[in-house]
Amino acid sequence: MSFIGFELISKRTWTVLPGHTFSMSILWNKKKISSSIGRDIYHESGMILPEKRIAATGRIHHLSENTINRFEPLQTASCKLVRRPESPLDDLKIELSLSKEGIMEPIERTTVLYLWQKENNLTKKTVLYLDPQSIERTPSNHFYMDLSFITTKL
Repeated sequence: MSFIGFELISKRTWTVLPGHTFSMSILWNKKKISSSIGRDIYHESGMILPEKRIAATGRIHHLSENTINRFEPLQTASCKLVRRPESPLDDLKIELSLSKEGIMEPIERTTVLYLWQKENNLTKKTVLYLDPQSIERTPSNHFYMDLSFITTKL
């Protein structure tokens, strides 16, 4: 059995405000893997330092006064790995939805993706640097990151 997950990681310091929400999911051959849907809801303002998680797939995480350790850098919970579909992979995308305008531009210069894979009790992390031409932004504040170039590695 194979498992997969993604994390959106900051490359620079980010400011988040109460109400900022990030939703991520995996689109495998143009179909959303429902168990991959992840949502990160920031109820407190703060700063996310470089190399810290902004959002991840496979779980819902609320960041509030009750969940934030003030002695550690602000970041969300790690991704939850989900079962990879059995169908051969032709098209792989990450869908990212934001609640606020202008928070992530230009996304390819301010973030990277971590791809997590687990097979036969071996977990592997791969850093994916984003190409501006592989990112499609819709007017409704959704990003589609085309990762089809890694299909041979999955």
